[in-house]
Amino acid sequence: MKNLQYNMSQKNAIYRTKQTFYNEKWQKIPFIIGVTGSVAVGKSTFAKKITRLFERLEPDKTIAQVSADGFLMSNAELKAKNLMDQKGFPSSFNWDAFYTFLASVKAGKERVPYRLYSQEISDLVPNELGYVSVPDILVVEGINLLEVPPDGQAPPSDFFDYVIYLDASEEDLEKWYLDRYHLMLEINRNNPDNFFYKWANVPLEQADNFAKRVWRDVNLKNLHDYIEPTKKRADMIIKKYGNHEISDMYIRKF
Repeated sequence: MKNLQYNMSQKNAIYRTKQTFYNEKWQKIPFIIGVTGSVAVGKSTFAKKITRLFERLEPDKTIAQVSADGFLMSNAELKAKNLMDQKGFPSSFNWDAFYTFLASVKAGKERVPYRLYSQEISDLVPNELGYVSVPDILVVEGINLLEVPPDGQAPPSDFFDYVIYLDASEEDLEKWYLDRYHLMLEINRNNPDNFFYKWANVPLEQADNFAKRVWRDVNLKNLHDYIEPTKKRADMIIKKYGNHEISDMYIRKF
């Protein structure tokens, strides 16, 4: 956290120096923090912890948190484009919408809208939006924050001031993925409209075989081909033990 606060204070100092040099008063520019890494590595939980820490340490500042999952295409759109087996891959993101959102936040616009994503339904929430309105600090968590979009769009990393990559062994990642999957099965056992209902009402071995296949063919492939190669671009890499405690921390010095 001290490293984050130092980087934020340095950015603010440079911003104030530029205003003085140009003899102008500019609008507030949010400090944007990214939290990235594999599916199931604990990005949302870690992002919440950062948000809560800043709320305590910087009580005079406005802090907002957003999930980049809201910039995935909807399941209906993925199915129409035959991309369901690439969900989470760069090809499944609406990069233009993500760019517009980040550019609008950086520009200090009020009530910048974004789509909400629900892990419980494994899809975008229909007819519901979230809003970000001129925060001092914005925490964004998502799997492909350091990715270069496939069609030449500007990379999201252009807008991030600091990016943290959460890392863990593949064995732990798969276990955490299955733990979350089992929780979704339990929550939706009596919810026939939910994606997980079908798998909550078949033998557990059959349900687990499906989840393990998704992990191997989608999430692990995404990790190997797209997510992990971006790790070297992060400002900080945090390695986690199987109990989610931090084992190592690496900070980029240049």
